[in-house]
Amino acid sequence: MPRPGLAARPEWTARRVRASGSSVLLAVATIVGVIVARNVFLAARQPIGWVVAAAVTALVLWPIIDRLDRWVPRALGIILTLLLSAGAVIGLWFAVSHELQGQLAQLQERLPAAAAELEQRGGRDGVLTQLRFGSLVDDLVHQTSQHVAPEPTLKDAAGTAPAFLVSGILVVFFLIWGPSMLDGAQKQIRDPELQAHVGDVAARAAWLTQRYVITAGALGIAAGVIGGMLAWWAGLPTPLVLGIVLGVASVIPYVGILFGAIPILLLAVASQSNVEAVAIAVALIGVQAVCTTTLRRLSQRGLLRAGPAVIVVAALVGSDLYGLGGALVMVVVGILAVAVIECEVESPAPATDASA
Repeated sequence: MPRPGLAARPEWTARRVRASGSSVLLAVATIVGVIVARNVFLAARQPIGWVVAAAVTALVLWPIIDRLDRWVPRALGIILTLLLSAGAVIGLWFAVSHELQGQLAQLQERLPAAAAELEQRGGRDGVLTQLRFGSLVDDLVHQTSQHVAPEPTLKDAAGTAPAFLVSGILVVFFLIWGPSMLDGAQKQIRDPELQAHVGDVAARAAWLTQRYVITAGALGIAAGVIGGMLAWWAGLPTPLVLGIVLGVASVIPYVGILFGAIPILLLAVASQSNVEAVAIAVALIGVQAVCTTTLRRLSQRGLLRAGPAVIVVAALVGSDLYGLGGALVMVVVGILAVAVIECEVESPAPATDASA
């Protein structure tokens, strides 16, 4: 016997959904608002990037300025910090840019060739051939090279000078008036308990982010130096680029060094130096173990715990929007977001009285 339909059931009642004029107006306004916000962001993407990059730079430089406050006036400390930071970055870039570009171009040729050679060793029925390993590496190198800026020229420097000038002014602005801006925003909250809570969360999240960035940067520099020295010891080409790739990849916690070591191991195996490849693999696994143990011990002492997914997603989003610099800035922003969430979980906001 067929089951009765919904209309035959006594408990079912047909109802008509009617949209009021205010609901339709709200839906249309929401759609228009989203479209306008998207167009505004696309049109103002560059200045928005300047503001975010300046705020992140000020956040990272803040501990150095606080240390200098013990010996020099704050204004002088800000000037010295900015001059030394800019001088170090510019000097290091011009010192290694020519060599870096040459090795990078060489690496873009050597990696696909090494992958194709390994694919040929396995034969036509080999696993690498079935996976089209050579083509995969070639596509990956090609896509990565598109995000790497070419060697700077005078014309490029003149074109980017306004961006650096505006960003530098914004950094000074955030370093001088940033605390006053945050204090003013905090005072907009009328509830005293919630106001104090927001201030505590903001201060602790900034402190956790600064500690994590400094720790990750130190570990990345150490890993990059070790990777470059191992590549130089094994006689591999482009040890400078290989070390930089390893150092940048080490920012991803727990697994970054292993992924960053793939180009080194690929070149070592392709060059018939199996002993060197095994030695490099063992050494880099040890470096990854040391970095992981260090992060775990520091996390037990209060260091922020940021997972690999946060770093990777933030880097991909920033790289797609603003290139390599945007990836670095968005990684710091992602770490800051994790810090805010962790602080909020540890000490949730006080409940407000709904009847007040």
